[in-house]
Amino acid sequence: MDYIRTRLKMFNTLGSTNRFTISAFTLICVCFMYTSIVLGVPDNKKVEVEKQQAEERVLDASNRAVTQHTLTTADKTLEYFATAASLTITDKEAKPVSRIFYISYTADEQHDYPRPVTFVFNGGPGAASAYLHMGALGPKRVEFSDDGKVLHMPARLLDNSKSWLSFTDLVFVDPVGTGYSREIKDDTENNKGRKLRPSKEKSIGKYAWGVVEDTDSLARFIRTYLTKEERWLSPIFLAGESYGGFRVARLSKLLQSDFGIVPSGLVLISPAIDFGLLWGSERSLWPWVALLPSYTAVAAFHERSDMITYKADNPRVSLGEVERFALSEYLTGLAGGDLLPDWIEQSSNMMGLHADILHRWAGRVPPARFAKALLSDQRRLVSLYDGSIKLVDSDPARQMLAGGDPYLDRLNAPVTAAFNTYVRDHLDFKTELPYLLLNEEVFKSWNWWSGIQGQQGFAEAVADLKQAMCINPHMQVLIIHGVFDLVTPYYATWITIKQMDLDPEISDNI
Repeated sequence: MDYIRTRLKMFNTLGSTNRFTISAFTLICVCFMYTSIVLGVPDNKKVEVEKQQAEERVLDASNRAVTQHTLTTADKTLEYFATAASLTITDKEAKPVSRIFYISYTADEQHDYPRPVTFVFNGGPGAASAYLHMGALGPKRVEFSDDGKVLHMPARLLDNSKSWLSFTDLVFVDPVGTGYSREIKDDTENNKGRKLRPSKEKSIGKYAWGVVEDTDSLARFIRTYLTKEERWLSPIFLAGESYGGFRVARLSKLLQSDFGIVPSGLVLISPAIDFGLLWGSERSLWPWVALLPSYTAVAAFHERSDMITYKADNPRVSLGEVERFALSEYLTGLAGGDLLPDWIEQSSNMMGLHADILHRWAGRVPPARFAKALLSDQRRLVSLYDGSIKLVDSDPARQMLAGGDPYLDRLNAPVTAAFNTYVRDHLDFKTELPYLLLNEEVFKSWNWWSGIQGQQGFAEAVADLKQAMCINPHMQVLIIHGVFDLVTPYYATWITIKQMDLDPEISDNI
């Protein structure tokens, strides 16, 4: 499944501008053209050099902004401090390798016990934390319509009365290569020209762009933060969305085994915890089984399938029979390779697609095809991230969704604009670095091999999650999905949990 590839097709780093900036930029352009003419430097080469220099800049470690604010929730008014800053992360030889940007919120409350602190990550890999920050959990959020759709620009910021700050301090973390977080380049003679692109060696390298490397980098950030802010005795929680959920599952084990940090609980939001159930070929079985209930939910929502009576207040009850069919007739039909009318017809009715489409794809309809086919007669497509949302199809003649999800395009603009305004005007944090909301280069360079045990297979975090739960039998795990999600379908996680074979002593903790 093209889960993360789709997530990373959009990359928006637009910042706020004013008349002075525009004028200054114009002057720079004039000087640049003059220099190029006089010195004979090709324009494209000059631009490439400037781009590389911009990418290699890192935040000044002393650039730290602390501001005080008030949040009104349903039951109280909360005074809190916001800190926008970065921490220098060192490797095992105590050598600085990166500077990770974060925004933390700490409530100004007096208790006999320490307030919990929750570290929050988005996914990708290559996504900054602004999605969860500005979209759901922070004290300020972007305004959306009542049904969750993006409103017309310009973006608007609202007080978030449902912010998690009401019950936990929050630390929104941008992994290296996202947000304002950057690698610290090694300029020594032996390392000149080194790129943040790890090889396919299955070992912990110096880079942060890989499964093991990323986990190690973020674990070191958490340890550094707890030390600097004197929070070692606070209850620690980890929350992550999509690949962020993958991060959280792996961190839960590494923090305990190598760093002496014991999480009290995990929150995995639409997580990808086993890519073997998300990515597959034409002969795979589990990715397609995992998708069938979500396909059916989307089809029923748009009234393209009457196989279920969809109940918004309890969707799993609505989909119970579909889940049973997915693990029986549909699974055996795929495995047997016989495109018999019984399971093909029933599957097509559930998906709301013509049986010819299932025959053409041998029962395995990719999300990029489903998104285009379901409402093609209306010249509409559905979003991969929330199939209940339909969008105008800009290229109805094309059979497959290409170039990324249009809804993500629409979402990135208000999140980027809102964050750039918020961090400068509300948090008083100033920098000329571009905020990288989605950095496609991170995914392109990602070292998936470092997360694979053995010579073949897919990266997974299930083994780490199980070990972490066994080490700490008190740790609670909450996993949340939307039934319309076609990127990280909920049923993949349900199947994964059933395959974990958890001991009865801890099975109820998840």
